[in-house]
Amino acid sequence: MSGIDRASRALHQRGFAELDATEQHDFVDRLRQGKLESWQGPSQSFVYGTLRNDAVDVVYGTVEGFARLGIPYMPHILPQRSW
Repeated sequence: MSGIDRASRALHQRGFAELDATEQHDFVDRLRQGKLESWQGPSQSFVYGTLRNDAVDVVYGTVEGFARLGIPYMPHILPQRSW
């Protein structure tokens, strides 16, 4: 079980994926602030930063993501297909 799920179960008695959107937002906000008391593992700020960077990359690091932001996508090598 991941540290995210362990902390989620300690706080909400359910894994993170089972939480509703409001509960997930609250959980992530606590993680961001380092306020998950039951946390075990790497620092909460490190985990939050890593997850945030990965999420931003998945959402905006694509041709479509750049288009949504109105930024020209200028890769050295254009991907053959979308993720």
